Amino acid sequence: MLSGENMKKFQTVIDLFFIVVASAFSAIGLYVFVNPANFAPSGVDGISMMLEKITKINIGYISLAINIPLLIMAWFFISKKYVVYTTIFTIISSVMLIIVEKIDFYQYISKNNAWIAVLASGVILGARTALMIKIGGSTGGVDIIATVVQQKRPYLNIESLISVFCYIIIGLSFFVYGNIESIIMSIAQMMIFNIAMNSILKTTRNAVEARIITDNPEEFKDDIINNLKHGATIIDGTGMFTGESKKMIITIINLRQMNDLIKLSRKHPNSFIYFNEVNGVWGNFRWKKSDEAK
Repeated sequence: MLSGENMKKFQTVIDLFFIVVASAFSAIGLYVFVNPANFAPSGVDGISMMLEKITKINIGYISLAINIPLLIMAWFFISKKYVVYTTIFTIISSVMLIIVEKIDFYQYISKNNAWIAVLASGVILGARTALMIKIGGSTGGVDIIATVVQQKRPYLNIESLISVFCYIIIGLSFFVYGNIESIIMSIAQMMIFNIAMNSILKTTRNAVEARIITDNPEEFKDDIINNLKHGATIIDGTGMFTGESKKMIITIINLRQMNDLIKLSRKHPNSFIYFNEVNGVWGNFRWKKSDEAK
């Protein structure tokens, strides 16, 4: 059995493998399918794709130019692991995009079946983003901005802000591609992207109710309040098998924070967590900055 330190190194190797896989997905989705189909995906990918069409500069160089300043900013606000993983992904995926163009790699070109490119790119890029989220990183661009904002203002509905930003980018693509069909393709691709991503993440991006049974309720509660910026309720319970007294913590958090909660639980090895999607929230969920975590 691996020691704690060796297990950490092994997990890092696995994470790096998934970063390479996600980078390859990014290059395939953008170069093989999106580029020849003449439409812009959502987010910074869409901005990069439009700038490539206008300037004829490879999307890999443009992606680096956009993401590097964002990553430098993120270094001061987000966990170092997140920034390092996102930086590695950005560099590898950008290099791959440059290489596939230089070697004239295969592109899917079909006037009669352009919607296959929409479907394929949506699935591939959605899988790419889900892989990066699962290991604690991101694909850069809008996700970096969203994560910084979420850290500073965890009570904001950041998903709605991301959606508005993405639709603005898609709308601007009309002035680059000059037709409505490209906008419709972009919207369809974003929907497929979200379906694919959420399928891999095993849930949708709504709030999550987590119930935690632990021997360290006060310490765990403090971690939730201080790190996740949400409140928690502690209730008494009794183990059915052992008859021992237990404490249960109930908290509602944003889905993006679910992986953070699981990581926090590793500090409390005797804890057990189960969680469910919450379809609606009303009350003390810190919708405004003035709200207190309760």
